[in-house]
Amino acid sequence: MIAKISGTILYLFSVLVYKTCRFHISGIEKFEAYIESGEPVIVTSWHGKTMMIAGSMMKYLNKYLAMVIIPDDSRGEILDVFIRRLGAEPVQLNLTGDITLGLSRSLVRVVQKIASGRSLLVHPDGPGGPAYVVKPGLSFLAKKSRAVIVPIGCYCRHAYHVPRWDRYTLPLPFSKIHIQVGEFITIPEDLQDLSETNQQITDILHRVSAQASANYYEL
Repeated sequence: MIAKISGTILYLFSVLVYKTCRFHISGIEKFEAYIESGEPVIVTSWHGKTMMIAGSMMKYLNKYLAMVIIPDDSRGEILDVFIRRLGAEPVQLNLTGDITLGLSRSLVRVVQKIASGRSLLVHPDGPGGPAYVVKPGLSFLAKKSRAVIVPIGCYCRHAYHVPRWDRYTLPLPFSKIHIQVGEFITIPEDLQDLSETNQQITDILHRVSAQASANYYEL
């Protein structure tokens, strides 16, 4: 019951953001063209930007994002309600420990869904940080599914930042939100060491976040 109430509150706040905030999205055209072609896509952003991503999903991207990875714990129960209310499919995975047989099977199912054209949203520094550190799960899923990674940066000046590891951003009603879609990342099938790819993802996410901030003040 607590999870249902908490998840519904998150959803209602995202509706408030969607209904009252002004969204400006740069680079959306290439993203739309690519995903409408049916090619597999994984969208990614820093964990603290979740609420801005959720608002943009409802306003512009809802038909493009099909699955969202959430933690397999008590937080996941809340997020399960939240994501389902958004119209996407929550995928609970525990990626913090050793890979078990059950997790391996779950990953295979996720990879198959992505490869078949069901887009996925992943926050690579979640669910518990440290902030801005890309964990290996994103590049692993992208490589196995042959999906392109679409990095997204978000910025909102008038917002409350939750005082925790990711400074989770809660946009205030009637504020302006700028979203920047970055350059796509493709991982070669024969690439064995993904550390450079993870660094590339980190660099691009920082870059699109900075660009979203710069664009915010230019408009």
